[in-house]
Amino acid sequence: MNQARAIGVIARSVLLEAIRRKEIYLLIAICFALIGFVLSMDFFGLGGLIKFYREVSLRLIGTFTAVAVILLATRQLPREFELRTIYPLMARPVSRWAFIMGKGLGVFLAAVFCFLLFILIYTPGMLFLGGEIAWGLFLQHIYLQLLQMFVLTAAAFLLSLCFSKSGALTMVLLLYFASTLLSSISVSIYELTTPLGQGLLTILNYGLPQVALFDLSGKALHSELWSPLSLPIMAALTLYAAFYTLVYGTIAYALFRRRPL
Repeated sequence: MNQARAIGVIARSVLLEAIRRKEIYLLIAICFALIGFVLSMDFFGLGGLIKFYREVSLRLIGTFTAVAVILLATRQLPREFELRTIYPLMARPVSRWAFIMGKGLGVFLAAVFCFLLFILIYTPGMLFLGGEIAWGLFLQHIYLQLLQMFVLTAAAFLLSLCFSKSGALTMVLLLYFASTLLSSISVSIYELTTPLGQGLLTILNYGLPQVALFDLSGKALHSELWSPLSLPIMAALTLYAAFYTLVYGTIAYALFRRRPL
């Protein structure tokens, strides 16, 4: 089988699996209910409600999409071995790099699908409130969130080859939430800790991707004060995401190659 075609077939199967599974729709339903709850509040005043709705919605969309991607990505490789579905694929033959690429592309397409559904929820709410959507910042936010999904997918593949499925899920969720927390507190506590602690913080800051860099919801909240990010900054963030995706993905591929079939 042509490897490019194999990547497409595998990616399509992952996307269809994501569309058919209930977890994504459960997360979307919870997000929709929370956003609807925000819309029902009237003690902020209209101006305050628009800002509150914008901030809460964007943060919920980013978090729920990340959780959906992590749930999907961490089970891709372990399940193939558990169900033994990897063997007929490898017999076609499909190279291992094409298999990994197809799985990663499929998870990314599922992330795009989630974002589209969430945007269909977010946009009518903004229009209902009479708020303006700062499309420049909003589209940059979505783009950076999708870059984040690449990083999380590569990390999920790597950890799913090192731990059990549940262990990998826990580790990636910890990576996602801990890196967000670490980026916000490391600056304030760096000077207060010991040299050993400072060294540990440095290792964590460089070893873990700072997912807060991909979150523009704070700027979108005050879109009247912030212009869209410049092209050099967007390029730097793209390279930052590409670096961690490449590092995690390369290690995952090396472990996958050594795994006996």
